[in-house]
Amino acid sequence: MKKMLFVFLSIMLLISLAACGSASNGASSSNETGSDSSNGASNFPDKPVKLVIPYPPGGGTDVLFRLVAQYAEKHLGQTIVPTNMAGATATVGSRFVKDADPDGYTVLGIHQVMATAQHTGVVDYGFSSFDPVFLMTSTPHIPSVSKKFSEEHGIKDVTDLVNYVKEGNKLTWAYTVGSEDHYTIAALMDAAGVDPRSLNYVSYDGTAPQYAAILAGQVDGMTGDYASGKGYFDEGTLVPLGMVDAERNPFLPDVPTVKEQGIDFEVTVDRGILAPKGTPVEIVEAISEAFKKALEEPELQEKIKELGSFPNYKATEEYKNHLEELDTKMSELAPKMKF
Repeated sequence: MKKMLFVFLSIMLLISLAACGSASNGASSSNETGSDSSNGASNFPDKPVKLVIPYPPGGGTDVLFRLVAQYAEKHLGQTIVPTNMAGATATVGSRFVKDADPDGYTVLGIHQVMATAQHTGVVDYGFSSFDPVFLMTSTPHIPSVSKKFSEEHGIKDVTDLVNYVKEGNKLTWAYTVGSEDHYTIAALMDAAGVDPRSLNYVSYDGTAPQYAAILAGQVDGMTGDYASGKGYFDEGTLVPLGMVDAERNPFLPDVPTVKEQGIDFEVTVDRGILAPKGTPVEIVEAISEAFKKALEEPELQEKIKELGSFPNYKATEEYKNHLEELDTKMSELAPKMKF
């Protein structure tokens, strides 16, 4: 009887030890799994990062993101690959990033177009569908007209343009529906006491096609910036009418701000990077830090300024607040941007 009891107790002890071993192995496996899941963030980046630019090559957004990415990639430790995905008021590219894996390897270079496109009904998502990474630069807009139109109608500044429209004259304006240049001309006209819907708008997919339309005589004017319009300003084929900013641009010192012309309005094109919703915080910080270091380089700062833009780094939380303010402003004007 004692022998049977001893055998029974021995078996129970072995079962208990086996159970402890399984629990230990399970805990070990669980810890290993947790370690593996965090390795993706801790090892970031271990391959090139795709920077989606939702416009055709050659526009202000394309030029600036490509320039800054060249400097940022050495701080990131991996190649940053600018990739143009134009179409549908930047929504082809933005939707691609929105639906991408939130692993940091696909990010979006964007500006206010996200909000204007949403509030004018072009797309059903906005800033809140992404994780903000950082704000990169700010660029003043410059309403401009063709040399021919300027000479034929005596349009030399924004005041002349506003008076021309108020007199009931037809003005054909290039824009991208639901974009930041759409917002700027609408808000500018609204501030000047002109119904934004009184202009004859012609939509083009991005800034570069708008310049082509100006040169071809298809439209009278457009809202561009110094980064993309420098060559046209230098040649004299495009006449800048006013700087939509608090101060004059040092590279166009003779062009007055719209405030100097009596219109109480200013706005800048604020370019930054968004990531797919759910991107790990460590990855967002790694990308943001790499671009921050790049934007601190004096050489890059000068190159950005030569393009008529200004470094304006804001980290994730500050950028998020900035986007919320922009979104509110866009939503208020949206009814007058719908035709």
